[in-house]
This record gives sequence, structure tokens and C-alpha cells, in this order.
Amino acid sequence: MPTPHSLFGRYIHLAGSANRNRPAALVCYAHELLRDLTIAILAQGGGLVLFAGKEPLQDEAVANSPALTFDWTILETVDEVTSRGKLPWPHTWPPIVVVTSEKATSEIPQKRRALWDRLLGSGLLRVDYIQPGARSGALLRERQAQFGTVFVCMGGGTGVEHLADLYQSRQRPVIPLDIDLGASRDDGIGGSARMHREAMANPNSFLRLNPQRAASGAALLAAASTQNGSKERSKVVGSLMQLLGAIDLPKAFYIRMLNEQLPEFPMVERFFREIVDPVIESIGYRRIEMGTDPTEHGFINAEIFERLHYSELAIADVTGLRSNCFIELGYALGHQIPVIVTAKKETELPFDQDAIPCHFWNPDTDVETSQLRLLEFIERNIGRPSLVA
Repeated sequence: MPTPHSLFGRYIHLAGSANRNRPAALVCYAHELLRDLTIAILAQGGGLVLFAGKEPLQDEAVANSPALTFDWTILETVDEVTSRGKLPWPHTWPPIVVVTSEKATSEIPQKRRALWDRLLGSGLLRVDYIQPGARSGALLRERQAQFGTVFVCMGGGTGVEHLADLYQSRQRPVIPLDIDLGASRDDGIGGSARMHREAMANPNSFLRLNPQRAASGAALLAAASTQNGSKERSKVVGSLMQLLGAIDLPKAFYIRMLNEQLPEFPMVERFFREIVDPVIESIGYRRIEMGTDPTEHGFINAEIFERLHYSELAIADVTGLRSNCFIELGYALGHQIPVIVTAKKETELPFDQDAIPCHFWNPDTDVETSQLRLLEFIERNIGRPSLVA
């Protein structure tokens, strides 16, 4: 199966803002940097997590005054890039996730309405609304953090800092840029500029690099510095793409029969080695399988739930109807982890689990066909809403 790009099918969350008192040239630099970064991410097969709502300007009385937020610049860039050809996004679900609210969409400026309508009809957007009537920034951010694989922030205040906390609590990477833009609402305790200094001193608390690059976090962050908006944008973007390329793959946790004494174990083992492993690798995930991959704890029960808790995907095979598998499946569903359920053909699922889509695999089907069927099932179901919102 094909080897994925470094950003293959992964959602990069871009967010930030600027204060009205910052130099207009610095704010314009930030907009152009994010425009260039958006182009580079899309070209590498990555997707984006964004917001849509009002677009406050630095000076409402000045023509062409830069906006204090960046989402519409990014959405405009998405529209421009896609008008020139199809994106290399590898999945059937949309590459752009916009989390918003009824209130926010009612505040979309008139000059952005045509762009918004065009994007809505393009098939590029998945639009997620928080509950009707709500306008809570915290609710919006919590929903956004469910989608993003990596968070890249520029400027901002309390909102950006809250998002960084959400990503770090999920052990997902945060890349704060050093540009001192302040915050549009004049709040927070330093935004991305403050977090950049912290990340330079302790990169492992912000980054999750692949094992081969784990020692180079500070160097990669330093190379991606904007030098507060004075560094050539192309060099910053090139370094940011190197940093994004060094981020470790998202984890897919395997929930499956592990007892070698059970009669169905050889078939389950073959299914995972010949079918699941290649498919999971092809869609850009790194597997975690207890009992096969290296362990980090002395007590395996604790490690199972810790590593499942921080995984971005769970593959739950319920062949044999093992109690431990259902416990882990329930944990994954309750913690809003995307779950793909599989079982050997003719497995009789219990009632509650029968309501969840399940891929039934046939051990007599050839490997290539089995891989294709599993991949198609994942494509159809990985983007389903969580059972628990």
C-alpha cells in the first residue's frame, strides 16, 4: 500500500489573533505567513481546522486595514488553491473542518458571504455547529480540539492559551510561533510568544516528535522562528514544514483478542498482520498493540488505558466476544476516540454493540480484497460524530 506524506490526511489547526496596537506591517506579515503556510500544508495532503464568524479589522476607518484574526485569510487561500486543481487530500471526507455557531455565522461580514457560500457548495468543508443558541468560545475550542492533530498558533490571548491546554491534555503537539502580535481582545498572559519561549526551554512538553527526531525539538523550533516578523516568510514556512514533518504519527490503538490459547487467535492474528497493519500504515497512523509493541509501564492494565486514552484512533476487533475488548471499546467511545469496529464473519454481536457499524471480515477472502474492503469501511466511518458529545 502507498506510503503517506508527512501530513497525510492530518488536520492542522491554525489559530491566533493580533492586537489593534501592533504595527500594521507586523499584522500583514502574519497574514501572509499563514497564507503561505496554508498553501504548503494543502500541497502536502494536510487538512485544516478553522473557525468562521466575524472579521474585526485593525482600523475600521482605514481601507484595506488588516484583520485582527486570520481564519478568513486562510479560507480565502483554500478557495484560491482549490480553484487551481484538486487537493491531494487522501480521504473521502472533507479536508477543511470549520467549527462555528449560529451566532458566529450570522456575523460573517457581507464581503465574505460569497466566499462562504462558494466554500459551502464546494464539498471541501465539514461544518460543525455547537448547540443551538450557544456562543461559548470554550465550547467552540473544545470541539475544534477533537479534530486537530497539531495546533499551530500565532499571537492570541486566552482563547489560544485554552486551545494549547486542550491539545497538551491530549498529548498532541502545539507549535507556538514567536511573533509578538498580542491578542485581539487584549487578554491572556502572552499568547504564542510566551508559549514559544516555554517551548524552547522544554520542547518535549509541546512537541511529539518521531523517535528519530526526538532530540531535535528545540533546534527545529529555533529554525522556525519568525524573529518577530523580520525573517523571510519562505524560510519560516520551509522550517515549519520540516517541523510538521518531524511530528510523530498519530496513534491507532488495537483492541483485540490476545490469548494465543483461544481457537480463533490464529485467524485474528493473521487479520491484523496482513490486513489491519498495512491499512493503518497507509492512512498515516502508527499502531499500538499491547503484548506486541514495547511497553512503558510495569503494570500492563494501567498502560492499556493510558495509551488508549491518548490515541487518535481505536481499531476494536470483537471476534470471540472477549470481555476485556468490550471494556476497552466502551472506554474509547466514552472518551470520544474515533473507533473502527471489526469482527470475523458470523460473529453474533450483543444488542448494544450491534447498533455500531461493524466491518465483518472473512478469513477466506484474499489479502488485497480484504485490505481494500477494510480501507473503504474506515473511510466511511472514521468521521462519524462521537456517541458522547
